[in-house]
Amino acid sequence: MTPNDQKVGLRAQDGQAHVGLLSAHVTGRISGLVAQMKVRQVYKNWSETNIECVYTFPLAWQSVLLGMSVELNGKRLSGVVKPRKVAESEYDQAIDTGDLPVMLEKAGKDLYTANIGNIQPGDEVVVEIDYAQILKVVDGAIRLSMPTTIAPRYGDAADAGLRLHQRMAPDAQVEQRLFISLELDETLSASMVHSPTHTIHQTRQGDINTYKLHGMAWLDRDFVLVIDRIQDLNFALAAPDPTKPGEATVFTGSIYRPDQTPRTRPLNLKILVDCSGSMQGDSIAQAGDSLHWLLGQLNSADMVSLTRFGSHVVHEHKQLQPCSLIYKQVLKAGVRRLKADLGGTEIDQALQSVIEIERYDRESISDAVILLITDGEVWNIEKTIATVRAAGHRIFALGVGSSPAESLLQDMAEVTGGACEMVTPGENMQKAVERLLIRLRQSQAAVQTVHCEAPMLWSAPSARHATPGESMSTWSQLQVTPGELVVSTGKPAQKCQVQWCEHIELSRIAAALRMRDMKSAKDREALAMQYQLVSSETNLILVHERAEAEKAEDLPELHQVRPMLAAGWGGHGTVAIQHSSIQYMRSECASFSINESHTQTFSAPAYWRSNRTHAAARVDGMANAGMDDIEIPAFLRKQSDSDSVPASAPSKTVSARPLPPELPSTTQARNPQPSRHELDLVLNEPMGPSHVVKILLNDFNQVALRHTQFRSALATCMRSNHVTFLEWFVTRHMKAAGSAAPVWALFIQWAADKYGLPLDRHAQRLLRDFLKAVSPELQAAVHRDLEGVVGRTTTTQE
Repeated sequence: MTPNDQKVGLRAQDGQAHVGLLSAHVTGRISGLVAQMKVRQVYKNWSETNIECVYTFPLAWQSVLLGMSVELNGKRLSGVVKPRKVAESEYDQAIDTGDLPVMLEKAGKDLYTANIGNIQPGDEVVVEIDYAQILKVVDGAIRLSMPTTIAPRYGDAADAGLRLHQRMAPDAQVEQRLFISLELDETLSASMVHSPTHTIHQTRQGDINTYKLHGMAWLDRDFVLVIDRIQDLNFALAAPDPTKPGEATVFTGSIYRPDQTPRTRPLNLKILVDCSGSMQGDSIAQAGDSLHWLLGQLNSADMVSLTRFGSHVVHEHKQLQPCSLIYKQVLKAGVRRLKADLGGTEIDQALQSVIEIERYDRESISDAVILLITDGEVWNIEKTIATVRAAGHRIFALGVGSSPAESLLQDMAEVTGGACEMVTPGENMQKAVERLLIRLRQSQAAVQTVHCEAPMLWSAPSARHATPGESMSTWSQLQVTPGELVVSTGKPAQKCQVQWCEHIELSRIAAALRMRDMKSAKDREALAMQYQLVSSETNLILVHERAEAEKAEDLPELHQVRPMLAAGWGGHGTVAIQHSSIQYMRSECASFSINESHTQTFSAPAYWRSNRTHAAARVDGMANAGMDDIEIPAFLRKQSDSDSVPASAPSKTVSARPLPPELPSTTQARNPQPSRHELDLVLNEPMGPSHVVKILLNDFNQVALRHTQFRSALATCMRSNHVTFLEWFVTRHMKAAGSAAPVWALFIQWAADKYGLPLDRHAQRLLRDFLKAVSPELQAAVHRDLEGVVGRTTTTQE
């Protein structure tokens, strides 16, 4: 480890380094339109305790995660894909036995979580993740985007499928290093290459060009590499399918060249601009710049409306009107008034409102399009995609900011037949809007087919719409073995010699793309298992079995890695880009390095340090702050001398939540003579959202993340919940149990099963560890008594 590496890490709020993400090293190779990437994450445990590290990170849109390997103190292991529940069970079992498990799971759209358990003091763990991405040519250029952080998003992360341990807000004070080295093969040798987000330098060896970051870089912004001036790209790659002998997967691509130039058509354009708080700073400035240029390109044949949104929708002009000179000036005045002052990002209701906009003359609209300008930072992605899928409007999205949520915008554009452009603060906004405008006016229905002599088993459909100069690609499965093969593809049709590339896992990439369209979870799981793919139904798992003397003795303390705050997010500074420092490099030139005197320094973090304190306060307030262990009440201590104290002794802290109407008053609830009546009322009350048992278990899930012992977690949980309803029951069983804690543990376990209430992984772990010492006879007696109290079948009501 270098001295620089020692400085880089994730620091706990008390200022001590416990777990460090020392660095992220990315290497990759781009072959045609296929990018193969390897991300190497290095973790270090500087603390004196056993820990579990959980890190949720993004991958590029439609990336396919292909594998994971782990190095622990010099020993290397590779992961295996298993059904999710099987993998989770093996992970928890390894935690209990003191071994080191590593599990990679899909957390949401293009989000993954690495779980590394039982990292002992001094351990260094290296996690290597392999993934592939299919690229696209637009206007003669390939844009490779690599997200490095997750900006704060509006809404509840649970809406995106993230579980409690997978959620973590960014930290404005953390600094994490990024290293990148990318190779371009000979098919791209005549192109021009530059990065609008980072400073890079080039070396060349034979036909291979390598591009590396120059100077220091951080995990606080997307890395973007633009491969420009691609004149033509007609290729066919093939690789044997390892799961089906005698079959091969073929990936073909070509540039769309129609016989005639498409007719430029007038627009029915509904402009929708995100003015939520997250757009403050660079993003809202980008939105204004893009609209000023766009309005200058429209004419009186175009129909336009302008709407901005945040927590609510504001229609600047609620009807589609001809873009006359006068109306254009009115629109430009509205654009000048744009501010990021409308609160949260309620994108779904904004889209529904804009979809309802009509023409000023009430004539029907058959080809309306929505131009959406946003950073896309929302969690509830699926609901929004469902809205636009049913609308009949095509969505053209412009993603702005240093770390926009590309998945939402690309998916919306894809399902509606639209298009998407992502623009970081260092990129040319006018060019991006110009490309979108061309696609708005000239895109047309297009289909690419593949023909060859070998029997074709299946072929995936190509894109439904295309614009001249845009790439189109097709996936096919052929009954063929490696050898001479020619396919015909493109428009006009072109013959292409197939290049066999066994090092590219084409069959697995194609399977992942097919899996996206499958409705059945059972079918998705079967395909994921066949091709060893991480999905919503499968996880990657490996277990490093430690020697008996090296096994962890206690449950690990959870450390959730907090990513860096996205550069310029929410107006906290601005992304430092010196356009004159961006170097355009010819791929065919000799090795090239940028002169230090002409290089914009990136040694400073992504945003101006003068804003650092304010940013830290604002973001830290959003995080689920850690909670110090509290003093455990006497009645929870195992075999405590004070276990004889009545369980009904009043608590000093009473929940602010109101009791259900059927329950006694607070004074009655504190009665030193508890009765069964209150428990009867609670357990036989319909299980609604405000039910005290549901609230208790939800809070226990949250608290369990911050504790390694059930007793301390329970003590914390009870201080914020009204728990007198169980006092009679605890008193009844406490003598046999030895203390109140086993009775509470058995009640939580029983209530979760009885009412179908979910317990998070860490809550289950605390219960499982604690109940190992509780006799089966006591467990059976408590559960039997609780069933008797219920007295009837309880129906869960959400």
